[in-house]
Amino acid sequence: MHKILTSNIDKDEAFKFYFGLGVCIAATIGLFLSFVQPGDLKTDGSIFAAVALKDLQSGGLYLNAWENKPPGIFFTIELFLWLIPNAVYAVFTLALSGFILTAACLYVVILNNLKSYSSSILLTLIALYFTVYENNIADGLCTEIYGTLCILLSMVFMQIFKKNEKIAALMLSASFIGLSFWYKEPIVFISITLYFISLQFIQSNKNKIIYSISMAIPSILIVVLLYFKGSFWGYIDSIKYNLAYLNLEESISLKVKINDFYTRLIYPLLTLTLFFSYLGYKALVDRKTSREVLFQILFLLSTFVVFALSPHNFGHYYYPAFTLIFVVFSRLFALYFEAKHVKLKWPLIAICVFTFYRIDETQKPDWTFKIKPIQEDQFVRFLKDKKDKTLFVDYVVKGDYYIKTGMLFPTFLPVALPIHFGENKSGFLNRERIWKDLSSNPPDYLITTYTNSYFSWFLPESKFYENNYQKIDSILPANENVLYLWQHK
Repeated sequence: MHKILTSNIDKDEAFKFYFGLGVCIAATIGLFLSFVQPGDLKTDGSIFAAVALKDLQSGGLYLNAWENKPPGIFFTIELFLWLIPNAVYAVFTLALSGFILTAACLYVVILNNLKSYSSSILLTLIALYFTVYENNIADGLCTEIYGTLCILLSMVFMQIFKKNEKIAALMLSASFIGLSFWYKEPIVFISITLYFISLQFIQSNKNKIIYSISMAIPSILIVVLLYFKGSFWGYIDSIKYNLAYLNLEESISLKVKINDFYTRLIYPLLTLTLFFSYLGYKALVDRKTSREVLFQILFLLSTFVVFALSPHNFGHYYYPAFTLIFVVFSRLFALYFEAKHVKLKWPLIAICVFTFYRIDETQKPDWTFKIKPIQEDQFVRFLKDKKDKTLFVDYVVKGDYYIKTGMLFPTFLPVALPIHFGENKSGFLNRERIWKDLSSNPPDYLITTYTNSYFSWFLPESKFYENNYQKIDSILPANENVLYLWQHK
């Protein structure tokens, strides 16, 4: 495989290739496990897992198992839930596998551009530090992670096609581009840019047609699957919902977002950024390489769209830019060499070593290679034997109880995020819908904190919980609010 994925490197250097690959994967595992352990689910990951679990067991994605994300993340989680019986370890395995594969792709793509094992390992390790970045990855289930992985896989298969002209590699490259935005819609801007970049490396018109058709295959398959599941029109409604969401008044300005991007990524990488900017400028003014430099700049700007479009400023919106900027850097290095035929391997190595010290000063990396067993609290131990019952979690940050207990929610969504119940048309409709769900099909158990969620302020029956449920247990988790478990009377 290393002979296919690398070029201008001695053919007998398999050990160096796999050594570098192993180092990068090991670094990824160590970083990931320092942030995420089995059962460490944040708000978004808990919601995605709960929706996938309900869709897998009873169907109804975008109907009675609702979330306003594209179906890619739900189908992927469902696959792992089907493969691995323990739901908590299933989603953990998915997250860890996603980052291992991301690390492998980054190493292969960067190595193909730099043509040097030592500098490729160093640059990839720096890239991985900012890819497996705690503020951006949450529990490893964010949609941007898997959309970006599809982009990287497309690049890897395009490299294989460029070396052996295998149609299968060409089709896989296009298919992963076509799959990427089914995890996160704004990634379509990255996909389109990569599509036009890739067309430059396809010589025959026949192969360009095959590439374009292959790009559409994932969309066709997903639409057909949604249609036969009865979820297609529900998904269309979610697209309309998201368009309305984008029109909300912006709460975080673009200036603030760019400043965050600079502070978290560019400032720690300032020397490296200046070095590659210089190489990019030199390649830009050379007629042989200027066109692709412009494409690379456009590609990088397309990653900014993911965090620029949203009215909010969550860390996972920055994930594609934090990851793919290193691919652009390595490509600018390759284009500079193509334009000037000057090797800058040793300056790059020196700057990478210096950058490690800057990273250490900014935020010292932590490492662990231990997987800690799941720690089940008394709520989970009590509820996990009652999978024939239903549960509703009226506390946004504790949606992980669904996946930990295996229980389903009777409402159309697992937890009531305030953004879905605002002072707008969609918010009013969602308030009516959740009240209908709760009142007509009340859950057998409730989990709340000391106060009710925002949506419950608008329930027609303000004492709905108190009148219909009784508290049967409470716990006080570390660094968390008190939790109450209620049982239907």
